[in-house]
Amino acid sequence: MDKRIILTIVIIGIIGVIGVLVNPFKKEQSPFVQTPDTGSQQPVSGSEIGQKIAEFELEDFNGQKFKIASGKPIFIDFWAAWCPYCVSEMPEIEKIHQEFGGKLVVLGIHRSETEGIEAGAQFAKERGVTYPLLKDSTGQVYKTLTGGRNFMPYALYIDKDGTIFKVKAGPKTAEEMRIAVLDLLKL
Repeated sequence: MDKRIILTIVIIGIIGVIGVLVNPFKKEQSPFVQTPDTGSQQPVSGSEIGQKIAEFELEDFNGQKFKIASGKPIFIDFWAAWCPYCVSEMPEIEKIHQEFGGKLVVLGIHRSETEGIEAGAQFAKERGVTYPLLKDSTGQVYKTLTGGRNFMPYALYIDKDGTIFKVKAGPKTAEEMRIAVLDLLKL
């Protein structure tokens, strides 16, 4: 058989497999269900709205230990430099930190199990991030708080008592983050 025909068959096969996996006409079930009372989104599994957040302790990029504690509302954002949405959201998260830092704890948790810690630290430094950045070297905190699902970015909004108020998997707009933080601070 001619090499061009074989190559054409292989390419058509690859395109077919990609088409099945990424079919834009296929109706996919959302990983969220709407909660009727507030309209907030709740994941089907993993961190549940209304539950206490699992306690964890992580180190920041300087080696200082940080333990999750109640007392102030917390906005947690999981990120990595390879995630384009994470990259575009960081400046907006920094603005939230600058504006509400006295009333709200903003934490960026680096998915250090997916990229080098040095790369993440350098990336954040170049962008002038001043909110605490913690490293999840094993991915265990990420797995626990997402129920093992692979969503990036992934954010949790936690009230001052340590109860999960809102969860968002996937990209967030600046307005969406700001509204969630303002709602969180009203509690």
